[in-house]
Amino acid sequence: MRAFIAIDVPYFKEIENLQKSISGRFKAVEPHNLHLTLKFLGDVEEREVESIVKAMESCRRESFSVRLKGIGFFPNENYVRVLWIGIEDPDPLVSLMKCLDTHLSRMGFEKEKKYIPHLTIARVKSRISIENRDRFTYMNFGIFQVTEIKLKKSTLTEKGPIYEDIAVVSLYP
Repeated sequence: MRAFIAIDVPYFKEIENLQKSISGRFKAVEPHNLHLTLKFLGDVEEREVESIVKAMESCRRESFSVRLKGIGFFPNENYVRVLWIGIEDPDPLVSLMKCLDTHLSRMGFEKEKKYIPHLTIARVKSRISIENRDRFTYMNFGIFQVTEIKLKKSTLTEKGPIYEDIAVVSLYP
């Protein structure tokens, strides 16, 4: 199964407004699929799930808040393939990812070369424009409390990915 470790993100009105302001050929991320990826695992065998969950549990820490702020583009502003929302203070996410990376690399998963915490909100198929783009550049899109991390299964379909929770690890209150 194709899998990753992530944090679910609520669908704030500000995210909806940004998605509605995009014109051109793109695929908006469905509200129920919004997440912050901590670690993409790729193909995982069923027998590995228990060890992955143990690694997640080893990285358990106190819950923390995340503020979604500003927009960005991959690979860059002139050639957009992904439109994303940034994280105001990414340190808690980076720390959690590094912990997961350390534990999972011992199991043979590849270490991350560069981790940029972000919330993907649209995948771009051709040139796009964003109405009133400057207004979104430094905008606050919402704040939420991270109380759990999830191991998710990803099934790719013609209509888009289907995500299924395989395991949930609660953070400390």
